[in-house]
Amino acid sequence: MPKTIGRYEILEEVGRGSMGLVYKARDPRIGRVVALKTIAFAFPLGPGEEEEFLQRFYHEAQVAGRLNHANIVTIYDVGEKAPGEDAYIAMEFVTGTNLHDLLAGGGRLPLLQAADVVEKLAQALDYAHESGVVHRDIKPANILLTESGQPKILDFGIARLVAGGMTRPGKFFGTPNYMSPEQVIGGDVDGRTDQFSLGVILYQLLTGEKPFVGESVTAISYQVVNIDPPPPSKLNPALRPSFDRIMRKAVAKSPRDRYARCQDLAADLKAAVAEWRSSAEQSTPPTLVSREDAQGQASEPASGGARGITFLAPRFARLFAPGGSPFGIGWVAFLVCLVLLASAPFLLYRSPAGRAGSQPLGLLTSPASSGRLEKSPDGALAGLGAVPGPPDTVPVQAARLRLSLQHRFDSGRIEVRLDGSPLLEEKLKSPSGKTRFMRTIGIPPGSHRVEVRVVSGKDFDDIVGIQGDFRPKEQRNLNVSISPMTKRLKARFDEPPAGWARP
Repeated sequence: MPKTIGRYEILEEVGRGSMGLVYKARDPRIGRVVALKTIAFAFPLGPGEEEEFLQRFYHEAQVAGRLNHANIVTIYDVGEKAPGEDAYIAMEFVTGTNLHDLLAGGGRLPLLQAADVVEKLAQALDYAHESGVVHRDIKPANILLTESGQPKILDFGIARLVAGGMTRPGKFFGTPNYMSPEQVIGGDVDGRTDQFSLGVILYQLLTGEKPFVGESVTAISYQVVNIDPPPPSKLNPALRPSFDRIMRKAVAKSPRDRYARCQDLAADLKAAVAEWRSSAEQSTPPTLVSREDAQGQASEPASGGARGITFLAPRFARLFAPGGSPFGIGWVAFLVCLVLLASAPFLLYRSPAGRAGSQPLGLLTSPASSGRLEKSPDGALAGLGAVPGPPDTVPVQAARLRLSLQHRFDSGRIEVRLDGSPLLEEKLKSPSGKTRFMRTIGIPPGSHRVEVRVVSGKDFDDIVGIQGDFRPKEQRNLNVSISPMTKRLKARFDEPPAGWARP
């Protein structure tokens, strides 16, 4: 590693690419730390190719130096190749995480953060397009998320001016997975080319998968030009159909079928996220969870008549309370209820369920229950859509899912779904510091998909899904965590005990 390049003092190497190296360096004139990008050819060059690469390198400095945007890395200086030294560009040094690394291995971002990142990238790209510049290589590796979560676009080295570029006929530059169809076939490009690449990144942010994949550049290119990717909702069931419509438009094969501007894409995405949040807020499923922090032991399941008294008692209190219903109406209601309660044993005996000795289906446990799992007389599992009330019994064969989440939310909520059906919804509170939320949930034996959603105001909203096998009477521990960098949920099952067999 050289000690200096030009007037810059080299501190450390921070990156490598096919066209050169990137160093962290210091400008001694003003004491500013910069990123110094050089060209160090590590591959054989044909006649005239070195000069062509150098011209493209200088072109990067010229083009990117004209752009001044909060979400585009700023260019400070350019140095031409000198004897014994490499050509270089001095640019803004940004600390953070490469989006490519965040998405590696099927990673994704929460909807709110994905919409925010796409909105800022769209603003930066529209700004560049209005300045006559098309990036032509928008991909996760060229997007850096700063420590504050702000995206920065890197490497306008292969951007070309819309009025006229350097690309030779029959050649294209870019990454096949994120290239537009017109790039693949060598057609004309404009801002909608960058929009296509942004749409591909959005697809990956929402699903954790690339829309165009293959074992070779040819296979990927064929898909880009001819094959429509699966709707995002097929890979992420938490997404609504509106996200599918947005993706179809953003990655349309013909540029004229895409959005006019990148910010139009971002606006539709923002509206879809707002619709998703609104629909989720309207869903208030019953809580099927055993409260680990309940005080004392829950009472045994009450009879049908006792349940009715428990359910109606608060309403009678309001009838006879000062300022409640008129005295006459209250007594009429009271007499009607007495008649119904007196006839309840006869009606229960006449019903098939009463003759069979079964109990009404209801919640697995109530907020005050002890969390015990018992077998009901008819051996049926408690239903999902019953009215909240005292705990019903469930089969002794039921498995247990122990859910654990550490958080610092002053206020929020957690939701759990089993194979798409609501299973739990509770508030999250952390008056001071980090708090561990723990609940144990009864699960029917078998293979199930568990989805956990965590919401906290406008700052956090994410869903994570995980498939698990549940053996009768066994307990599986599901640990949910929040990544401090990406602000997304992660879920993992603890390893099952030795000798555990899949059902």
